[in-house]
Amino acid sequence: MVRDDTIFSTSPGPGLQKLKVAPCLPCDSCIGRTLNLCRPLDDARLRHLLSLGGVRHWKKHETMFRAGDPIGAFFKIRKGIVAVSHTLDDGRRQITALRAPGDCVGYLDRNGCYAFEGEALTDVEACAFDRRKFDIYVTQHPDLAAALVEALSGALKQSGMLSMVLGQLRSTERVAHFLAEISALYAERHVSAVQPLVLHMGRQEIADYLGLTIETVSRAIGKLKSRNIIALVETGEVVILDARRLREAGMLTA
Repeated sequence: MVRDDTIFSTSPGPGLQKLKVAPCLPCDSCIGRTLNLCRPLDDARLRHLLSLGGVRHWKKHETMFRAGDPIGAFFKIRKGIVAVSHTLDDGRRQITALRAPGDCVGYLDRNGCYAFEGEALTDVEACAFDRRKFDIYVTQHPDLAAALVEALSGALKQSGMLSMVLGQLRSTERVAHFLAEISALYAERHVSAVQPLVLHMGRQEIADYLGLTIETVSRAIGKLKSRNIIALVETGEVVILDARRLREAGMLTA
């Protein structure tokens, strides 16, 4: 977003006087402005944070960062969906998290290298922050340090929930849980319309997230459809017919 940073004063005096106003920040139109790292910062500190990297873009299915590569920057998503994953030596992949606008990815490291891989499931726009410079900046701002701890704590809770889903729920329960949670997340972060639900994920990616096979995911979707909990449209989107029953099927009672 671009805005002319010059306005003219209407105060008395010969001629018009130019006054300077601060230019717009990309943050002004970003849902992440009120979430985690950015929430405690005023415009001046947000500008400094942006100076640690800037805004970057990735196309759908491009890799944002690879596990084992030296960590340079981490990212806060402005637009799009990112899959965070780990791949075994034999090629099997476990998606460990799905991140939406406002979330941070690529911060966790192992011996100075990225601990996981990040893939853009859609076109992605994100703010990049140089990790070394960011860590120095955090030490100077206790409120930013607290926001970082809160963000990491939230990510840890989500990982714990996913472990419970994979360890305890049956296949149809896992798929129902996924659909209910992703619908709520997308609605909260303004990713897509509530109905029909555009998943932005193929069945292989859903399987990689839920620890299932494609065939099992397809059977589970078929069972939810036969119970009139969901419907499918020709383009692959999901219509949630009964949100309450979907949450119950996914062991979500709240």
